[in-house]
Amino acid sequence: MTEREAQLFEVLKIGHETSMRGEGISLRDALARTRYKELRVDFGPRDLVFIINAHPSLSEEWILYSQDKRTRGGWYLLEEGEIGQVGFPESRTHFDLLSEAVAEYVVRELDFWVGVRDAG
Repeated sequence: MTEREAQLFEVLKIGHETSMRGEGISLRDALARTRYKELRVDFGPRDLVFIINAHPSLSEEWILYSQDKRTRGGWYLLEEGEIGQVGFPESRTHFDLLSEAVAEYVVRELDFWVGVRDAG
């Protein structure tokens, strides 16, 4: 695994690490630990698909993250490959491949919480 792939893998682990199944750390701490905002300018959802396909458990971790959310902010992810924002039906997007839905969800969700707009 290259250094860049390792960094992106750590970003993809945020869903698990912020849950009680993982370390239970805050999203803010996980974003800081991975240097998400700094790294974000150099990647987009397509860059994550390869890693998600290589580690299928990441999809399940992000589905669980989405199901466990206790806020209306950010995005949601469904097992059927749909992402969207609660209360904004026009934001719903369906992907044929779950890995593509997860990649898009991760970027939109984490961008929402760090305030990134149209990066990468």
